[in-house]
Amino acid sequence: MPQDPDDLLIDWQQRVGQQTEASRELSHRMQQVNGSAESPDGDVVVTVDHAGGLSSLTLADEAMRLYPEELAELIMATNRRAQSRLSEEMGELVKGMFGSDSATTSFIAGTYAEQFPASEDDEREGRGR
Repeated sequence: MPQDPDDLLIDWQQRVGQQTEASRELSHRMQQVNGSAESPDGDVVVTVDHAGGLSSLTLADEAMRLYPEELAELIMATNRRAQSRLSEEMGELVKGMFGSDSATTSFIAGTYAEQFPASEDDEREGRGR
């Protein structure tokens, strides 16, 4: 029995509307995600925004006793760990919304994992992907 073209069009419009709303919701939620990390000694705390950009940097008084090169290296390593954590958070977000076997999850989580891979510290602590 052939389907009515009007019914097919209505069904298609509803599915497009649902996908559009899901995309908007995902975008909104992704903008709320961040990643944070603290250096092993607690001298540096870094938070990155949803795009991996630095949004907060806190230095303990003890950090100022480091040589500039050491402090810069510590900040950069902590930033990389924060970005790696961001990648993990994004993966969990999309998995929760679309399921672990979704093409959307695979694409977004894969993109973040490629852009912000697990840091060496995370690998040593068993948190790498």
